[in-house]
Order: sequence, then structure tokens, then C-alpha cells
Amino acid sequence: MSDQPKRPRGRPPGSQNKKKGEQANAQSSLSSGLASSLPNITNLPVEEEGSDSESLTGSMLANLDSSIERIFKELKAIRHEFKRKLEHHEEQIKELREENATLSERCGALELKIRNLEASQDKHASLLNKQERFSRRNNLRIVGIKTETGENCIEIARNVMTKVGVPDCRIERAHRDGKQYRGKDRHILVKLSYYQDKVSALRNRRHALQNETYHITDDLTLADLNEKRKWSDQVSELFQRGTRLHFSGGCWRTSQGKPYNFTRPNAPDQA
Repeated sequence: MSDQPKRPRGRPPGSQNKKKGEQANAQSSLSSGLASSLPNITNLPVEEEGSDSESLTGSMLANLDSSIERIFKELKAIRHEFKRKLEHHEEQIKELREENATLSERCGALELKIRNLEASQDKHASLLNKQERFSRRNNLRIVGIKTETGENCIEIARNVMTKVGVPDCRIERAHRDGKQYRGKDRHILVKLSYYQDKVSALRNRRHALQNETYHITDDLTLADLNEKRKWSDQVSELFQRGTRLHFSGGCWRTSQGKPYNFTRPNAPDQA
């Protein structure tokens, strides 16, 4: 026989001071922790005194199967709803693409129409400016004559024309023209009967009126006046270098009467 001491019967060592209820509560806490870690597993039955581990495992598996089945149904419902929404959005995207294609065609047609209208507008503006230029063909402006009460503009114009070497010209009418600005006298607009009298006056004005406080100039349309002012600095620089230009017919011209190309001053085809 063995000499080892026999293990005393009864409760195992370390459990003499613990009650059976405390052990049951510990096992119940462990089961509750496992149940809380599983999705949608609640109300897990707590092991009572005398219940075995097989009963606890079976209950947990039953709850787990039920939760998995419920999750599967919810995922299936979510998939069905997602598919329905996706099909709805695809249909909307298709409709938007068709509408976008239609709008693109309309925009292209409108852009073409706008370009045609702009070209037509530019053409009509050019024709109107040409017509207005023709109506001012025989006009001159006297700039710098002081305004006096009871003045006779026709007599003033006749005296000026005499000084520029056209004493026998025929003046149809002469009057003050333009807006009134403080400190500035309005121009005297003169209409002659013959265009050649105007050409002679403009040709002689620089030498004849160099000692006067006034000068004469062509009666330009607003578009021609803007074009003349646009290149005034370049014209001054060219004059200092010996190139003289004159403004006629809506553009600056050389002594040969050809339009001067400011963007390509050395271009051979300035006509």
C-alpha cells in the first residue's frame, strides 16, 4: 500500500469558506458576459444551482442561431432596398444624361445663333457708322473760339475759312454743338456746300492757324473718334521718327492714302 496520506473527503481545498451560491453567481456572470458579446442575444437564462453545462451550451446555441437568422433577414432586406434605390438612381442618371444631351444641342444652336447675331450686329454697326460718316462728309468743327453773347457763328466760320485759304466757300449753316462743360467752350459745327473746300481747309490749317488759340478739325462719328484716340500715342511717336499719318475714312492712313497697320507696322500689305 502507498504511504501517501489520503485526501480528506468533502469540499476541495480553498472552498471551505465559500458558499455554493457564490459559485453559481460567478458562473452566471460569465454566461452574461458571453451573451452580451453576441449580437442581439439577450435574456440568456442564468444557470441555477443543479443545472449542468450542456443545458447552458444548448441555450446559447439556440439564441445564437436565432440571432444569425434575424441578422440574415435584415441583411437580405437591406440588400433588396439598396438594389431598389440603386436601380432608381440609375434611371435618374439615364434621364439626366438624356436631358444633358438635349441641353447641349440647344446650347450649341444658341451659341451659333449668338455668333451670327453678333456678326450681323457688327455689320449693321459698321454700315450705320459709314452712313453717319457720309452725312458728316462736308462738316468741320472749330474748337477753341470763346463764346460771346449775340455771336454770329456763320460770320465766325467765314473768317476762319478765309484764314485757312478758302475765302469764297459757301457755308450752309454754323452753330454751337455738343454738351456744355464748365470752363470749356462748345465747338462751332460748320457745314460746307462743297467737300473740296473742306479738304483745302484741313490741308492748310496747320500753317495758317499756328499762331491762333483755336483750330479746326474734322467732324467725326463717335466710333471714328474712338479709333482716332486709340492710336494717338503711336501716331505721335511715328511723327517724331519722321512718319506722318492722317486720319481719314475711319482709320489712320499713310501719305499714299493706305491704312496703317499698327499691329504690324513693317508689313508689306498695309493696304
